[in-house]
Amino acid sequence: MTTWNHPPQPQQAGALVRFVCLATFAALGVAPVDHLAAADSFDWIPSEALADGSRTADTGEQILPTLTETATPKATADLAKFTREYTLELGKFGISNQGRNPVETSKGINAALQHAKTLKANRILFPPGEYLLSAADPIVIDHQDTVINLNGAVLQLSPNDQKNYSIIDIIVGAENLRLTNGKLRGDKDKHDFSQGGSHEWGHGLIVHGGKNLEIDHLEISNCTGDGANTRFTGARDRPELLAAIKHSVYIKHLEQGAFTAEGVKVDSKEKTRSIEPFDLTSCNGEFEFGYSTGYLGYPFVKGRVYQTYFYDDQKNFLERKKCLQFRKVKIPAGGKYLHLEFNQPEVTDVPLHAGAGKGSFIGRITNFQGSVDVHFHHNQLNKNRRLGLAFCGGRQWLIEDCLFAGNGGTAPAFGIDFEDGWEFMQDVVVRNNRFRDNVAGDLVICAGSELLIEGNVFEKTVAVHGRPHNYTFRNNKYTGGTVRYMTRTGVAKIHNNTYENCSLAIVFDNKAVADGLNREAGQAVATPALTLENETLSDVKKVSGTYLQFVNSTMNNVQFVAGDDTRLVRFQGCKVRDSSILYEAAGPPVLVEVDDENSAPAPTGPGLDRRQSK
Repeated sequence: MTTWNHPPQPQQAGALVRFVCLATFAALGVAPVDHLAAADSFDWIPSEALADGSRTADTGEQILPTLTETATPKATADLAKFTREYTLELGKFGISNQGRNPVETSKGINAALQHAKTLKANRILFPPGEYLLSAADPIVIDHQDTVINLNGAVLQLSPNDQKNYSIIDIIVGAENLRLTNGKLRGDKDKHDFSQGGSHEWGHGLIVHGGKNLEIDHLEISNCTGDGANTRFTGARDRPELLAAIKHSVYIKHLEQGAFTAEGVKVDSKEKTRSIEPFDLTSCNGEFEFGYSTGYLGYPFVKGRVYQTYFYDDQKNFLERKKCLQFRKVKIPAGGKYLHLEFNQPEVTDVPLHAGAGKGSFIGRITNFQGSVDVHFHHNQLNKNRRLGLAFCGGRQWLIEDCLFAGNGGTAPAFGIDFEDGWEFMQDVVVRNNRFRDNVAGDLVICAGSELLIEGNVFEKTVAVHGRPHNYTFRNNKYTGGTVRYMTRTGVAKIHNNTYENCSLAIVFDNKAVADGLNREAGQAVATPALTLENETLSDVKKVSGTYLQFVNSTMNNVQFVAGDDTRLVRFQGCKVRDSSILYEAAGPPVLVEVDDENSAPAPTGPGLDRRQSK
């Protein structure tokens, strides 16, 4: 296992880091600050974050877990260990590899794949050719300790009018599995769209679940929706989904109070606890807690951190753990019962943000079986109508050395989109990929935590929204479009990237929606500036945003703009040539800190009187 290069923590991976208001700087590797320092030390913070008391408000404990990266190479990469080979028997199972008989071919392939299990085969080989498949019968893979080699074959979906389909489904049960060396083609060019609707759910590959997967050397193209799509629940039908929901927690299950370190109830006006313990018998050794419906987030339990107290079958106390909402929690040996403790004096049934309704449950104890520990590499995702890859949940994915090209035609039309998995998108690395000719842009990240984006080459828009938390961009190259880094928590690291012929925005998002910070109703929380370090900017058309803070960076022919939301301009150890900064007339005062006026962008514009220094 490799880990993300965070600043050293006082304990092992997952160590507790307490950042209080402005002291979040410590989590960013910036020199820590005293959160009780004089107010004028932090006048660059957005006015939205300067409500009375916000500078010293304690938003509670925050845990910054170390990113857990899937280990490579996978065991499945060593084909010498997979010697019990089975070649699909075309005649026996009524399979055509001549592009005919889609219904019979789909059913036959599925039957043959299951037959291979009975033979204890661990290496399945497709004869070369074109397999025409039915949209009503995807190829289902749930194999363990198996390499499935498509052997260069084309799996071509038969023209159809379906609003949703998939060519291959990898489902719960798949483990130590490799899928490699083939082409999956949708029917986009011949699809019947006459039924109306978006028809955006036609996917080449859906990864519903599975553990320790390797997916490589595939070309996935021409789908009416996404080339590849991931899910976080592991469920393909409603009964399967409901089985993963172990308990729904309502207001009636809670009371004000806390627990001692030994699991004994104690009075507290600062915390809320469960009244009766929850039975963990059906959780199969682990669970997660969170509001796992709608847009997820933190509509009732406001902070990411909560405490669990485990008890045995006689209700004797076993162990206390600090946990993060939506992250897996291992149940200790002998654990049967669980108490929950939340770090707020009251949990109400009035949601703090959209995606949840008044009177709803406030969270669920679940054990979703989404995909985990996946190496997705050397794939080409081309000319799909919606997205190349829709990442809608999963943990410990390594997406590397792939090409995302020509995707788009219906929204959102990006190469990769991290979206509908929300808080269940965790520990994901996007490394050394190439993007070309995607219609709307290359990468959009709407949510997720512990995300590492490195070594990629982007030519169009890269957009990070405010909700992602604890993310890093490093060693990427941007050659066009707009790059936007946004944050609500300020927990992000951006360094060693190169920007050419593009625009750049660095934005503080003040919506305070689903940010996982425990605060009083209506209270704003001060957020530190994003710092861009060791960056190289050449011929950049526009750099704008709330904070323009660069350290040890090089700029050549760059136009900075201090617009109506800019509050900080800070250059430390930077080399600047042929660059300027335009101060627009409208906007708040801008705190300006530069090492040397001669090595800073030349100030211009009608708003020069906005410039202030300490």
